[in-house]
Amino acid sequence: MRAPRLDVRALVRRAAALLPWRRRRASTVTLPEAGDVERERLRELAALLCELGSELLRAGERTAEVERVLRDISARYGMRARCFVVPTGLFVRVGGGPDGRGGELDFAPVEGPDLRLDQVQTLHSLVDRMRGEAMPFEDVRRALRAEREQPERFSPAATVLGYVLLTVGLGVIRHATVAAVVGYAVLGAGVGLLRLFGDRLPAARTALPVVAAVLVTAVSLRWAGPLLHEVPTVLYVPPLIAFLPGAALTLGAIELATGAALSGIARLAGAVNVLLLLALGILVGTELVRPRPPGGPQSEALGAWAPWVGVLLLGFGFLLYHSAPPRVTGWLLGALLLERFVQSAATDLAGSTFGAFAAGMLLPPMAGWIERRSRTPDQVVFLPCFWLLVPGAVGLTSVSELIVERGTAGLANLVETVITVAAIALGILVGAGLQRRPRLLVGEPAPSGVSTGPSADGGQSPGVRGGKALGGVAHPIGGPEGGDVPAGEPR
Repeated sequence: MRAPRLDVRALVRRAAALLPWRRRRASTVTLPEAGDVERERLRELAALLCELGSELLRAGERTAEVERVLRDISARYGMRARCFVVPTGLFVRVGGGPDGRGGELDFAPVEGPDLRLDQVQTLHSLVDRMRGEAMPFEDVRRALRAEREQPERFSPAATVLGYVLLTVGLGVIRHATVAAVVGYAVLGAGVGLLRLFGDRLPAARTALPVVAAVLVTAVSLRWAGPLLHEVPTVLYVPPLIAFLPGAALTLGAIELATGAALSGIARLAGAVNVLLLLALGILVGTELVRPRPPGGPQSEALGAWAPWVGVLLLGFGFLLYHSAPPRVTGWLLGALLLERFVQSAATDLAGSTFGAFAAGMLLPPMAGWIERRSRTPDQVVFLPCFWLLVPGAVGLTSVSELIVERGTAGLANLVETVITVAAIALGILVGAGLQRRPRLLVGEPAPSGVSTGPSADGGQSPGVRGGKALGGVAHPIGGPEGGDVPAGEPR
């Protein structure tokens, strides 16, 4: 039998093909591991939730409400989220187990001024969409960028006019005479122009409350008596309405009552700091200028209709100064008038503390009802009504009396402010407890074959079926028609 012939050339070609410099680099493809792709998605979701949470805090939301919103949205994307939120920043961990281990962590500070009312409405419309569907990440970033860059609805002149209306409205509610209204309007125009200048220079925002308080006090002491025949002290507070921390005082009290001690203390500390800055400005103004005696008899007070006109002026001032959407005009004015009526009636019935409690208790259900009827975010109603209850105005009056006059009347007013803030906060908590809000939960992993809903990349998120999620899931519970688990947390 003949032996097979050895093909030496073929063996040489095969050996050469195995050499490193003869390999074809273009045909080499490295595929990422599935775990790396999932981890990158978690990082993007954590960063997105941090960005969204920062905007919600700028919109004046409570920290507990921000946590609830971020958990709901994370559940819509099929992920668990754990949040630590304070008024100045937030941490968000996405993914991991129920014990909080694993996942991806991100942080975002809260930077920039508070949002205008039109920006608040745009932001809450985006939140409603994200609760209903898992929007692509890039679409959410684009919507947040558009919300931040949204131009003001009105011109600078209209904005200053809105500030004048706010000043006159608050002043007429507190002390209504024809001469005082003239003083409110002039001082409000001056502070409105100062605020407009300060908004263009972020570095001047810290000193702006002190400068405004010094100017208002000095002008009032110099001209209120000779020209307006009014006591200068009645003109101090209304022109400083934009600086009054009434909402911060009330939100801080609410968060303390609900166990968010760190957030509550931070808000109260910030509010007290603003009150001290304004009182310091009033003190400096009184040291610079000595009061002049009135040059004639004081004007007679306007009738009982004046405070109600003041409420309407406050509403129109909010619409112009905070760029509220025009379609909410009727709802906002109606809410302010109803709040004023309930507060006045309850005060006549059982005192000012009960009046503050009753007005606060009305606020959550009324704002929720308006939101359902008009598709207007309840924050658009909450913020103006906070200012109407004016615990900040009473607080500034009491602090300035303590610092400037060093009398016992300031201490009594300060105690009254604390009681009023506590009554409003308790009323809001009680009113919010009467409501039910749906919330989303992440369940166990879905079995194979379960249909899916939309995902972040425009596809399908894991385990969402028919509005309920199963394993990446959003289980809506609570709410008017879903389950009996209350989720009534006030905004």
